[in-house]
Amino acid sequence: IGYYKVFGSGTKLIVSEKRSSPPKNSEILQKKCENQIMYVCFIEKFYPEVIRVTWTEDEKEVTDNVVKGDTWQSTKEGEYSIASWLTVPAESEDKKYYCKYEHEEKSASLPTQADSVKTASQEGDCRTVFNRGNLMYQLMHRTAYLVYIILLLKSSMYNIIILFFIYR
Repeated sequence: IGYYKVFGSGTKLIVSEKRSSPPKNSEILQKKCENQIMYVCFIEKFYPEVIRVTWTEDEKEVTDNVVKGDTWQSTKEGEYSIASWLTVPAESEDKKYYCKYEHEEKSASLPTQADSVKTASQEGDCRTVFNRGNLMYQLMHRTAYLVYIILLLKSSMYNIIILFFIYR
């Protein structure tokens, strides 16, 4: 699709023929567990993949019990999606949290206390709520990538050893 260059840990330059596009869909899912509530913020179909997602409460950024997933390519058109999780104690159900995202085309803030928040019907163990779908795909992809890198390094080492004995 294009070229990119990373400068340090916070700057990524992307050169592409494709125009940037804002997220087409964003929503918060809520899952009530025995003694905690899990909010999952989905932001879908945007380009480029550079996006900042944060959780806030009363204009203060929340960093405890927050998990931000990596972006993944969600469509064949090269669009990306991302998910972020916030887990809070059940006593905090009345508090209003916001999932804020900043993309070069659009910024928005999604409240957890709204009619648009989808709630899972059954109560249960929060650890098994999102064990399928995109999260599992991300983990499998990351594992396959690491195995590939390890095998590539192993082959390179064998190549160096063989060359050493040939030219000795």
